[in-house]
Amino acid sequence: MPSERASAGEIHHLTVGVSNMDRSLRFYVDGLGLRKTFDTQVSGESFERLLRLPSGSTARTVFLQGLSRLGQIELVQWQTSIIDPTPVRRAGRVGYTVVSFALTRETFEPVCRQLESVGAVFWNTPERMILDGYGEIEACIVEDPDGNMIELVRLPSDDEIKEFRRGGLR
Repeated sequence: MPSERASAGEIHHLTVGVSNMDRSLRFYVDGLGLRKTFDTQVSGESFERLLRLPSGSTARTVFLQGLSRLGQIELVQWQTSIIDPTPVRRAGRVGYTVVSFALTRETFEPVCRQLESVGAVFWNTPERMILDGYGEIEACIVEDPDGNMIELVRLPSDDEIKEFRRGGLR
């Protein structure tokens, strides 16, 4: 009899290091429309041990949510003696590359306009693609203020996926 596997569950949050919290909040809150739910300063020995930071390190951390508590973004502005000139992640590199936000047909264009209004850098106009067995998606990449890749993707509804699989939508 196979053994039951324990599951880590759902993704709670993803942490994004930022160089300027106020500038990043403008992008994530005013541009993407996320809600700020928690804003605090963290420090202390347990914080330093947990993240292997040098003594005296602190950070401002802000949690942002979409419509649910799952899949939150934690922005962190570090105050530490560590200087890391590592460039941001790009496609083709190992490690986390893109943070993707799933949008509906109704929210895709309004979110793009909000991001344009805060000066976000778009890599391309939205691209429409057909995914076999799934249907049509529309996606574009935008950079956050620190150059991190953010994907906006309009996904088909469950009904549109079913219709596509029946051969009704092309």
